[in-house]
Amino acid sequence: MAPVRTTGAIVASTAAISISMAIFSYFLFFKKTNSTLHSNKKKKPRNGVVDAIGNTPLIRINSLSEATGCEILGKCEFLNPGGSVKDRVALKVIEEALESGDLAPGGVVTEGSAGSTAISLATVAPAFGCKCHVVIPDDAAIEKSQILEALGATVERVRPVSITHKDHFVNIARRRALEANELAAKDKKVSQVDGKDREPMDGCVPDQEKENPALLSHCNGGFFANQFENLANFRAHYEGTGLRFGSRLMAMWMHLLQLQALVVPWLVFLHFFRRRVRKSSVS
Repeated sequence: MAPVRTTGAIVASTAAISISMAIFSYFLFFKKTNSTLHSNKKKKPRNGVVDAIGNTPLIRINSLSEATGCEILGKCEFLNPGGSVKDRVALKVIEEALESGDLAPGGVVTEGSAGSTAISLATVAPAFGCKCHVVIPDDAAIEKSQILEALGATVERVRPVSITHKDHFVNIARRRALEANELAAKDKKVSQVDGKDREPMDGCVPDQEKENPALLSHCNGGFFANQFENLANFRAHYEGTGLRFGSRLMAMWMHLLQLQALVVPWLVFLHFFRRRVRKSSVS
């Protein structure tokens, strides 16, 4: 029986050493991870509104996670400057329009919207030196108009009509962009003739500018954002939101895999060592 007791002592001591090393590796790894996370919190200030869009944190929704037995996570898009995920869309729409030349610096971005897209466009457009003009139905809450005007946008409230009607708020927004382009082209043509202002040339102001002076005066053309049909809306999430979400989840999985990589080898070593000791004791 003496050999058996000796073998049992060896197994016990080996198990204690293996577990101790696993625990030591565990805390060593997490100390390093926590220090890295702590250092990541000391980020430099974001460079303006544009740089503050995106990179929103993921949070675990405890109530749903515990109720379902799954890990339910939420992306805090309300932490964007404009307060919604539409900031990503507004940024992508304006960036692509500037790159393609559809929107010129100093131009006006028009949109028919009574929702968060309008707020996001009004937030992002000034960061690129552009104006924003929003057309909304007059039955929308007056607070919407006040928020947009506080952000520097001009607001045009119109009567609600069918989308097929030429005076639907979306169709009016499209028309305002065309009018801005026409006025900008006329201004450019006049300046190319003799460099004089428009009023001395013809003694009048175009009808479009009389109709909406806040929108069309002193702007370098217009661009209709067209959120519902603009593929930049899709690309904002395909290239941005989805990619960020996937990378965050991948980082979480890698975190777990790194932990397993530290603990599992010691458990495997302990398992095979015990089997070998048992075979030697039997023999």
